[in-house]
Amino acid sequence: MKKTLYPVTNIGSVSLLMIFIVLCLAVLSTLSLSGALSEYRYSQKIAQHQADYYNASGSASRVLKEIDRILCQAHAEHPDDYYRSAEQRLALLEDVKTDLTSQSPSITYQIPVDDSQSLLVTLALNAPDELEQGYYRITSWQEISSSEWNGDDSLNLMTF
Repeated sequence: MKKTLYPVTNIGSVSLLMIFIVLCLAVLSTLSLSGALSEYRYSQKIAQHQADYYNASGSASRVLKEIDRILCQAHAEHPDDYYRSAEQRLALLEDVKTDLTSQSPSITYQIPVDDSQSLLVTLALNAPDELEQGYYRITSWQEISSSEWNGDDSLNLMTF
């Protein structure tokens, strides 16, 4: 009787299929983990930005409260010369810019959110005869870029 010799490295189709499936699962799990980590980092960045924005918004609200108090005192003490009295008092506040000489008097201030953004608040003052609606209207409460953008639009197609 003749003995059949089987090769030592006999890999069947089931074994090849199992190796392929395990390899696919390893690749997909690695991609899934990578995606989850990048989404986690992004959510942390967004959460930090939201916290910074709300801190800046709270500071802007405190400045707005102080401006409201100053406008109320200026109108109570000098109703006939309300704008001049308010401008003198507002000059004592830091980073508050007033333009009370134009047709539409306004007050503007900025609160930093982070290194590259600030919260810009613009108030339009109501006329002294329209103060039953309040001393001001908030015309702008927005995030703006506080850093200069330096775009690199050069194309290095061939470098030697």
